[in-house]
This record gives sequence, structure tokens and C-alpha cells, in this order.
Amino acid sequence: MSEENAAGTRHKQTFVDKLREIRLPLWVSLVLLVLLLVVFTWQRIAVGAAERRLAAEKQAWTEQSAAAQAAFMAQAREALARHSEANHVLFGNALAWAVRGEMIRNNRDQIDQYFTELVRNERIRLVLLADVNGKILLASNRKLQEGNFADVFPAALLQEPQVTVQEGEGNEKRLVLPIQGLTARLGTVVVVYLPEALPEG
Repeated sequence: MSEENAAGTRHKQTFVDKLREIRLPLWVSLVLLVLLLVVFTWQRIAVGAAERRLAAEKQAWTEQSAAAQAAFMAQAREALARHSEANHVLFGNALAWAVRGEMIRNNRDQIDQYFTELVRNERIRLVLLADVNGKILLASNRKLQEGNFADVFPAALLQEPQVTVQEGEGNEKRLVLPIQGLTARLGTVVVVYLPEALPEG
């Protein structure tokens, strides 16, 4: 029986030893599992932080790009507006000389033909000629002829010394052309037009 007890004890010890052997790898496994969970959690946190940082950088870049594009478009619109205004003044000078020549020859029919041709352009709303006293001599809108310039436009335009582009009503522009004779002013031409639409940004 003592052999049986000894065999049973060995069997128990072997079972206890087996349990101890199993516990050690179990503890190691649990520690490794906890470490794996810590690494996985840390990686998820790091990836989340990197994604947030990337999204913030992308947003900042998008805003910076949009601001740069808006600034560029504003500069381009301003340059186009200046160029357009310079071209209108150049056209105004040529028209002023043509009207001057016809006024000196007292050829109002030719001036009327110029005005009629100009208003065929869909952007030109009105063309008129006033004398130095403010009487409207010719107008593309026949209702204004023989009327008073000051009823339609500011009287100060009659004194404008050079060809200028001025703001009109709404988004209209006014091209003001002084018509100078050899020694005195003969009159003033005003062209009311819509400026060319500039691209939006």
C-alpha cells in the first residue's frame, strides 16, 4: 500500500507539477496577451492621432490653397479691369476726335450714324452729345434729344477735362469724352455701357 501511496503521491505530484507547469505558460501567455492589447491599443491611438493630424493638415492646405486662389483671381480681375478701362479710354479718344471733326464740319448726321452704330452693341446702353450749355444735341435715345443734360447726368460731367471712365448707375459705366475745338470746348459725349463681365473666383 505504501507503494500505492507513493505511486498516488507521484501521480499527484505529477498532476500538481503539471498544473504548475501549465500555470507558468498561462501567466506568460496572460502577460503576452496584455502586452499585445497594450501595443494594439497604443497603435490604434497613434493611428487615430496620425489620421487627425493628416486631416488637419489637409484642411489647412485646402484653406491655404483656396485663399491663394482667391487672391490670385482678385489680382487677375483687377488687372483685367485696369486693362479694360485703358482700352475704353483709348476708344474714347478716337471717338472724341471723330466727333470733333464732324462737329467742326457741322455734320450732325454723321455723328448720329456713329451713335446708331455704337448702340447696336448689346453692352452699349446710350450715347449722347451735349453742347457746352448742357443742351442734348444728339442721343441714341431720341426721347432725350433737345433735353437738358443735367436731367440725365451730373452737370459736372460737362466740365470733365479729359476722357475718363466713371461709375454709372448699377453696374453701368460712363465714358465721358470732352470734345475740344481749336480754341474752346465744343461739347461732351457720354457713352453709357455695361463693362465686360470679369471671371468669378
